[in-house]
Amino acid sequence: MLVQVAEGIHLLSIQFPFGMRQVNSYVIEGKNGVTIVDTGSYAEQAIGIWKEALPEGTKVEKILLTHSHTDHIGLAKWLRETYHAPLVIARQGYEEMKKLRARRKAHEGDATSTYPFFTKHGGPSVSEKAMLEQLDADYFEPDELLEDQQEIQLGDQAFEAIWTPGHSPDHFCFLNKSNGVMLIGDHVLNEISPLIPIWTEQDGNPLAVYFESLEKIAKLPVSIGLPGHGSLIRNVPARIHELIAGHEQRMQQILAAIPEAGSTAGELAQAVYGFEKMSMPRSAEFLMTLTRILYMESVGKVQAREREGVISYHKAE
Repeated sequence: MLVQVAEGIHLLSIQFPFGMRQVNSYVIEGKNGVTIVDTGSYAEQAIGIWKEALPEGTKVEKILLTHSHTDHIGLAKWLRETYHAPLVIARQGYEEMKKLRARRKAHEGDATSTYPFFTKHGGPSVSEKAMLEQLDADYFEPDELLEDQQEIQLGDQAFEAIWTPGHSPDHFCFLNKSNGVMLIGDHVLNEISPLIPIWTEQDGNPLAVYFESLEKIAKLPVSIGLPGHGSLIRNVPARIHELIAGHEQRMQQILAAIPEAGSTAGELAQAVYGFEKMSMPRSAEFLMTLTRILYMESVGKVQAREREGVISYHKAE
């Protein structure tokens, strides 16, 4: 059911029986047809919700994607084919999809090797091929690419595209400067802290990048944030302050949990989050612990030591 959340903007909650299980899509009114923002994962349940909300014959002007995670782009190809509307994503999003596709092809046929980046940090044991197939499940060729700070018309409203890496390297928010409405994607969420993952050594220091992106958004005249999951954000700067404080609290817990002999990121995730066995269902806790450790390493609070291909972390001397 479409629910109006701002002038000319309606929220459509898309449910599906796996992963995040829900995503907030937005339908924006316009004289040339509606604009869709984010799609939900590919599932018959989600397709049924779209068919009910936008009956056959509905004119769709474009489909905009905030970032390339599967719960936000899973139905992009289906929506394009069904409503004959172009797919729009930032250039960074297209580059991320191409990189994933190339990595997936490189591991085609090899289902036995575990993901070495996880293994060296004490993370869950998972087939690299299986993980890449999951991440790369929804590849498509976009019809239009966006650039940072580009103005884009969504329905009858003008928005500025703002690059906000952290949750993903290609994440974008979209701000209507005339009324302060921001399509904020997964950059800031109300009920949960967005996952800030790291998948390879080449990903650098994603939590530091995320903090920079949060500061960028906190300075903007945002009156309401329309997020990719959960409830609307009425006070974006206050929520950003809460998110940063939450990360700082967790980092103090991680630091306190490091024994004299050192620990892997996986062992520290178990200590901080209180679970007994590392497994794929605990991958979010592992990834968040690792990104926080790498941030603390960058500011001189912890030190990494490698032995026999496994990295342990120690309090800085």
